[in-house]
Amino acid sequence: MSDISDEFDLEPEPVSIIDLLDHLESLVNQSRRVPLTPNIVVNEEDILDVLDQIRVGMPEEIKEARMVLETRDARLREAQEQAEQTLAAAQERAERLTDDHEVTRRAGAEADAILTDARERSRKMRRDADDYARERMEELETQLSTALSQVRRGVEALEAGREGASDDKPKGRGRRR
Repeated sequence: MSDISDEFDLEPEPVSIIDLLDHLESLVNQSRRVPLTPNIVVNEEDILDVLDQIRVGMPEEIKEARMVLETRDARLREAQEQAEQTLAAAQERAERLTDDHEVTRRAGAEADAILTDARERSRKMRRDADDYARERMEELETQLSTALSQVRRGVEALEAGREGASDDKPKGRGRRR
């Protein structure tokens, strides 16, 4: 194993999938070329080690997506609770002001204004929560897309190396007995 992969094993903080994919790409880029072919020779143990670390790290990215959704849900619940509290306060205030006709008319108008404001704030908080969740999910999608294309390139490079290695075997002798 190389010193670089040992360095990844000893870090106290978890390594991101993007970092691991960058490392995988550097292993491919630093590999020796097979003369007169587009193939490379890579250290299988190093590549497999990084791929194992990616598999271990993948659930963290999924946990992050789940946390984004939970944050969005919590914000929506908070907005709903705040809207309900505002609505209850407006209704309570309207009931207190119903003693006099003029007071009742004013209270109705004020209650309508408070309800309208509460509904608008609730819609805004919901939009903000949705925007926040969408942004986080788009960032995660971009990261996962980048990771997936890097993994595909690594697999293609490994496959190309494997095909190149099988083409280099001597032909024509068969098995010895």
